[in-house]
Amino acid sequence: MKALKRVLAVMLAAMLALSMVACGDEKGGSTSDETNNNTSNENSDNSGEAKELKFEVVSKGFQSTYWQAVYKGFQDEIEKIQSDNNVTIKYNFVGPDSETDIAVQVQEFESAVNAAPDAIGLAALDVDALNDNIEKVNGKTPIIGFDSGVPNAPEGAVLANASTDNYAAGQLAAENLYEKIKSRIGDGQVRIGEVNQDATSESITNRGLGFIDKMIELLTADSKTVCVTGNEKYVGDSSDSTADEASADVIIEVRVPAQTTTELCATEAGAILNKQDTIAIFGSNQVAAEGVITANENLSVCGSEDTQIIAVGFDSGSVLKAAVSAGTMYGAVTQAPVSIGAVLADLMYAAANGESVEDTDTGCQFYTAENITSEEIAQNLYD
Repeated sequence: MKALKRVLAVMLAAMLALSMVACGDEKGGSTSDETNNNTSNENSDNSGEAKELKFEVVSKGFQSTYWQAVYKGFQDEIEKIQSDNNVTIKYNFVGPDSETDIAVQVQEFESAVNAAPDAIGLAALDVDALNDNIEKVNGKTPIIGFDSGVPNAPEGAVLANASTDNYAAGQLAAENLYEKIKSRIGDGQVRIGEVNQDATSESITNRGLGFIDKMIELLTADSKTVCVTGNEKYVGDSSDSTADEASADVIIEVRVPAQTTTELCATEAGAILNKQDTIAIFGSNQVAAEGVITANENLSVCGSEDTQIIAVGFDSGSVLKAAVSAGTMYGAVTQAPVSIGAVLADLMYAAANGESVEDTDTGCQFYTAENITSEEIAQNLYD
């Protein structure tokens, strides 16, 4: 009897063990299948969801319609990118009230870095003032420059720029102005003025220097001597004068206001326009060009006739377009601000996705009353 009980106990224990193993196998198989099913379902759900990116853009400001046009180009392209790529992009587009507010832009860029975005767009007012914060990024966030870009930034910090070749744009202004005035050079000393809103930002300085250097090149080729006077930055960085002020055939006088305003640019322009030997003047951006126009409202010396002072400007806006159309200002160089904003958006998106990017020249054109309404020119003009 005892032996029978022991047999029954052994059989019962064996049956219990078999039952536990069977249960364990069933549970293990179910877990594996459940995991695979969850993974499959998760991938399926994510394939229909939009990826989300965050961009921070720090511009030079919003004081002119030029920057508003850049912003519009950026906005429109972001919408297109989202639609074409099933992605959601949240962005913050800021800038100081004035292009002399360097400290404000430094704070805005610092805030942009602290927001830890997927990409940063930057149009630097003063690179030296921003370099400490740029170095803090240390390659963690791709930076794309636009408009003037970020010249002399720490090596490798800025991956690409969406901008006009500003030096070449200044040269284009000089070439077109020279064709208009060269017949008036040679009978006594004459003066060509240049008004730049500042002497710090790359776009303005390169534009101004491009104009001066090309004008010296053209004059020298025609056996004329030149002296560059005025603002130390432009005098020092431009091509060397070929004569002193007393003996030069042409004086190129460069003026820069203490602050970036149309009114102060008008004061500087007025000082040049009031000189009896002035035959031409260049305003190197919208603010400076509008300063020339404002100064002329009281003096009425500018126009397109050989007896008048020939004025050329840069950029666009309703005031400048009206002056060109009326012939008060002979012509102006236009960038493609909407295109700059669009290319900026494309470069930021590519960089945020780890793609290779490179500098993109967004181009420029010279327009006068004769071609201002042409399709090629009109698409690049803004109000």
